[in-house]
Amino acid sequence: MKKTYTQTFTIRDLTKATIELEVFDGNKYADDFNELAGKKVKYTGVKAWSIINGEDADKIEAESDGTCIDENHEYLILQFADGDTATFRNSHVDMWIRK
Repeated sequence: MKKTYTQTFTIRDLTKATIELEVFDGNKYADDFNELAGKKVKYTGVKAWSIINGEDADKIEAESDGTCIDENHEYLILQFADGDTATFRNSHVDMWIRK
């Protein structure tokens, strides 16, 4: 299943927002989550984001070299206004959208 979002309740044009991610070395759903170190990154120019799981996640995993498979088979995809995309293991990332 793929769920795509192009705005929030308060931000109608995502390309003007800053997307902040905290990317973790381990699974954020694990018992030791509070002990995980994360790296913060910021993006601008994002026009949409998608959460992917189920059969759609199987397609992503089939194109992978196997080193970045999400344990829960869920992915976050950022779609940029310039046509680029960035894919993350959703179980390893938290996202915030800032004005």
